[in-house]
Amino acid sequence: MSWTDRPVACFSYLAAAELWRVPLFPLANYGAEVLSVERSIAADAPMAAAVLAALGVPVLLLANETGNDQKGSQVRAWLQRYGVNRMTKVRADTTTPQIVVVADEGGTRTWFPHLPGVSGALAAVDLSPLFSASFAYVDCYQLIEPAAVRAVQVARSAVIPLLVNLGGSPLSSAVIAAVRGYPRVVVQTSINDAESAHALRAAREILVATGAAWVVVTAGAVGALALSESQQLASPAFRVAVRHTHCAGAAFSGGLIYGLLHDWAMEDCLTLACASGALRCERAHHEAMPTLAELHAIIGSRDRIAIPAA
Repeated sequence: MSWTDRPVACFSYLAAAELWRVPLFPLANYGAEVLSVERSIAADAPMAAAVLAALGVPVLLLANETGNDQKGSQVRAWLQRYGVNRMTKVRADTTTPQIVVVADEGGTRTWFPHLPGVSGALAAVDLSPLFSASFAYVDCYQLIEPAAVRAVQVARSAVIPLLVNLGGSPLSSAVIAAVRGYPRVVVQTSINDAESAHALRAAREILVATGAAWVVVTAGAVGALALSESQQLASPAFRVAVRHTHCAGAAFSGGLIYGLLHDWAMEDCLTLACASGALRCERAHHEAMPTLAELHAIIGSRDRIAIPAA
């Protein structure tokens, strides 16, 4: 079986997401009108899997179970619509996890996850499919770190390339120990646009600590930076009409993994990843994931935002 027949295995928690838009976050003990409510998915792994599926890459989601409830039906319908194969089961005695993401028109965004039993469920996930995968993607958030570290360790035993997504979480000693010396690991994290001047420093710190093949830092509208022992690359963001930023980093990851699977140069991987993240921000949550042709069209037609001088 060639690598093109083997799935990319994506590991994280699985939850229904509601995205609320408000004019401005209120002061303590005050309220704010909810202008719109849209439904989506969490965490990043299912979205990265959906992006890869739209690009013609077989995927498999390794995550917690969903319940036989309305939120569970929402999650399963989303995965089916976007062609994400999953190992998750439906359990009548389980409440489907959910997360509410609130964003205001000033650019502030925060989230409120309700993940009952998720840590224990992820610790029990069957990870044997990693041994027949072409690539592994693992969300290594603080919230699920013990289970994520276990997934990293199994991927390492399977000797497959790995993308570890910190998602802005601090790099812990447990994660460092799991990835240190892993020859084909890419560590991705994110920083706020306002902190983009610190992207290179953040990347260097992670590179020194982990010895990763590449460290990739995304900085929203500014773009992304990639650092290895021998190269430093910057990839400006594409100009888009931003509707939202939910799972933009996951869409970036999907594009990045596509390029890595095809042995592209990192510069080309970053370009596709930036296009994927940009189009995610421009499209409504119910719209289709972009095809490769659509991403190439973005690359060939859109201006890019100049990266400010450090």
